[in-house]
Amino acid sequence: MQMGIKGHSISPFVATLSVLIIGLAVITYSLLSGAWYIFASICFFPFLLIMAIQALKNPFVGVCLLFTFNYFFIPWYRYTQGSGLSVWYDVATVTLLVTLLIYSYHQQGKIAWKYAKNILTFGGCIWAIYTAAEILNPTALTEAWVYSRGTIYNTLVVSLISVLTMTSYKRLRVIMLLLSIFTLTAVAKAIYQKYAGFDETETTMLIETEMYKTHLLSDVTRYFSFFTDAGNFGSNMGFATILFGISAIFMKKRSIRIYYAIIAMCAIYALFISGTRGALFVPIGGIILLTFLSKNIKLMGATVFFGLFFYVFFAHTYIGESNTSIRRMRTAFRPTEDASYIVRKENQKKLAEYLKYKPFGEGLGLGGVEARKYGSRLTTLIPHDSFYVKTWMETGIVGLVLFLIIYVSALLRGCYLIMFRIKNNELRGILTAIACGIFGMMISAYGNAFFGQFPTGFIIILFLSVLINGEHIDQLLTEKPVSYTHLRAHETGRNL
Repeated sequence: MQMGIKGHSISPFVATLSVLIIGLAVITYSLLSGAWYIFASICFFPFLLIMAIQALKNPFVGVCLLFTFNYFFIPWYRYTQGSGLSVWYDVATVTLLVTLLIYSYHQQGKIAWKYAKNILTFGGCIWAIYTAAEILNPTALTEAWVYSRGTIYNTLVVSLISVLTMTSYKRLRVIMLLLSIFTLTAVAKAIYQKYAGFDETETTMLIETEMYKTHLLSDVTRYFSFFTDAGNFGSNMGFATILFGISAIFMKKRSIRIYYAIIAMCAIYALFISGTRGALFVPIGGIILLTFLSKNIKLMGATVFFGLFFYVFFAHTYIGESNTSIRRMRTAFRPTEDASYIVRKENQKKLAEYLKYKPFGEGLGLGGVEARKYGSRLTTLIPHDSFYVKTWMETGIVGLVLFLIIYVSALLRGCYLIMFRIKNNELRGILTAIACGIFGMMISAYGNAFFGQFPTGFIIILFLSVLINGEHIDQLLTEKPVSYTHLRAHETGRNL
């Protein structure tokens, strides 16, 4: 019997060769027929398989791979010209969560589930229930609800994965290294666009989506790198400016200080060429929060001085007015003179009247002009121009307040830990930079609808989770007495 089984078994070489031949045949067919979705799916499958295998060995590796996929999802989507590719992000996220559960089951004690008991994860659970229940909204559409599925699960799933894996300082440094590399690639792409022009795919996209109306202006061109738009790109560059700029102040190693400072300078340059006025409030908001978190008189004085200088330069002078980027950014500080700002306020008045008796909103996916494909209604005829306005449109005042409570509470919890619990100076500096960057992004989200887009949503939740875990990470660095179970929970964190 054993020999029979052995005789009929398939060797690994034959199995691998068969899969390779089938895969090449499908790729060839998709290229010849123009089925780009099939081509992209086949190319992505090995990545998904590798992520699952590596995550079973070390879940943090899976987080790094998912982070990479999230950051470069938009160019992958744009250049493969596929539809429905966001399903792969859903698959990758769920796969990582499942492998994390399997890892936790087989490696008892290496995943500290007590970290899951936090404001962000609990809030994400409540948010998931609330947004899922939006399907019962009388004005909701099932198709739009399904298309907005990321809104439902993202906060809960990503925060759960993050708080369970971001448990050591070394892991935080790895994530920051990855983000620094990603930032440099984004800056390089924007510089290429500025000096070499948009490629054929980008030009087609600008025309088909009518983005040329907001990006190819008479006095300035707004560059967006490989992001969804200039607003998303500029705000992410603002986050990188604050994150690496403030972190550079606290780094012990001179080489790392210099590297972080270079990243911050590249990012602020990219912010300006994005031409996104609202993105300026990311570094401004970050500097404001820094004055409260630093507890250092000299640093507080320096940030206040810089902030006042920054404000006076843009709001009350005309220095550098000949530069188109500076001239455009300056209008953000003079909103009453800006026609687009006045139009936004008028649109918000119309929405306030329309949503007055709709506390739960119009329904997921039914906010903004991009939702016109679902029919003509006031919420699909008015541009939202703001993440908060979009949330208000789709989930009502109840949903907007709930969302703000969740994220503001998580940020305040992180700020409390920074000010009163974190002992390690270098870690406190990085966590301060994270909090300041997130605060700036939350302010900027009022003027741009980037908060839930790739890669911003993942980045915000990931780094908020790091803030939530700040005290646990600090305990490892300061070598406080902890229990044997606690040490085992951090074993993989120490080894990475």
